[in-house]
Amino acid sequence: MKTVPFEDVVACIQECISFPTLSGQEEALVKHLIKVGSRLGFPRARSDRMGNFIAEMVVGSGEGPTVLLTGHLDTVSAKASEWDPGTPPFAGSVVNGRLCGRGASDMKASFGVMLHAVASLAGIGGPFSGRVYVVGSVVEELFEGVCFLEALKEIKPDYVIVGEASAGKLNIGQRGRAEIVITSFGQPQHASTGRKVINAIEQIAYIIDAFHVWYRSQADETLGKRNIVPTDIKVPVGGGGGLDGRGGNSTVPNRVELSYDIRTLVGDTEESIILLVRENIDRVVQNARKRYPQFKVPSIQYSSERAVTWTGEPIVAKKYAPAWKTSRKSELVTRALAGLEKALKRKVQTGSYGFCTDGSGVVRYRDLFPDRKIEVIGYGPGSEENAHTVNESIALDELRESYAGYQAILLELLKKA
Repeated sequence: MKTVPFEDVVACIQECISFPTLSGQEEALVKHLIKVGSRLGFPRARSDRMGNFIAEMVVGSGEGPTVLLTGHLDTVSAKASEWDPGTPPFAGSVVNGRLCGRGASDMKASFGVMLHAVASLAGIGGPFSGRVYVVGSVVEELFEGVCFLEALKEIKPDYVIVGEASAGKLNIGQRGRAEIVITSFGQPQHASTGRKVINAIEQIAYIIDAFHVWYRSQADETLGKRNIVPTDIKVPVGGGGGLDGRGGNSTVPNRVELSYDIRTLVGDTEESIILLVRENIDRVVQNARKRYPQFKVPSIQYSSERAVTWTGEPIVAKKYAPAWKTSRKSELVTRALAGLEKALKRKVQTGSYGFCTDGSGVVRYRDLFPDRKIEVIGYGPGSEENAHTVNESIALDELRESYAGYQAILLELLKKA
């Protein structure tokens, strides 16, 4: 394999960090990476319809498995005034053995390591053959797996490696994510009427209490429990009530919206999550019906969001990304573990992601093409706790290890039987 100086890998990551890349604003970085890919020896580096960066490396004759390594290029925002002066968000500073900057952990460092690990396979001989792709996905922070699905459809991989931070483990699963909005309805009358009318705020309080008191999640041995957490509550414009002119501080609001973040398990569906929520607020609904003849059942629906990719493709989607899990006995997990443990000279544990990743796109791909075999794992430097933080950083030692780790996984997967 080609030897790439580690300093070059770090320099590439620092360049990536220097580009602010909010979702839909990744164009400059993608075009930069196309040049980097050509310089590293990729025969083909380009972008697709959604704006994802794609680089392809043919190993040996090209006959064999197709392996796809992926990391998202967009990041959350960063206010320079909140960061330490010595580690501004877009400088890529190295301090005390850590690379700092927005996206260092989530997940430009991992992407840079993957890109160079695959580049090192150029011209490799011996019993290795197949095709390896590196995908830098876009708009992942808003829609996990949506833009990545476009690359999956084109590449049709056998194996997918998600490069999100795994804290040295080989992750074999990920909880999904659903954003639910529950809307309660009240009677917009003068607040002096007291509890003679339906108060939408109080109804929301009962709903929150119902989940807190009654809901108990099943536990998956790999993914853990299904979390259901309230994240927002508001009286929307036109909902009445409010102290800021929305309807007057002496008015009972006619509508209140409560948002829940639900971390889903394998087997959950869009429909089953709505049913789960409806069943858990049923006691509140039945009690309200007994007390108020005019009671209106709360609505339950998915939050949705709109975005436009840097290529101009519009995205309108529900905030729902499915969970995934790969068997410990699968060929991908077995071979990846063998490669990692040989290269790292230590026992490697399996684990799972608590947050959502582009691996959700693999589930959507399987639904569209059930006859195509595709497996997914996660492996990357850093830990989930460092994502989206002020003064975000990642240890250089972890980057070195993951570089060797990616190479080892690829060689094991591309090795002819």
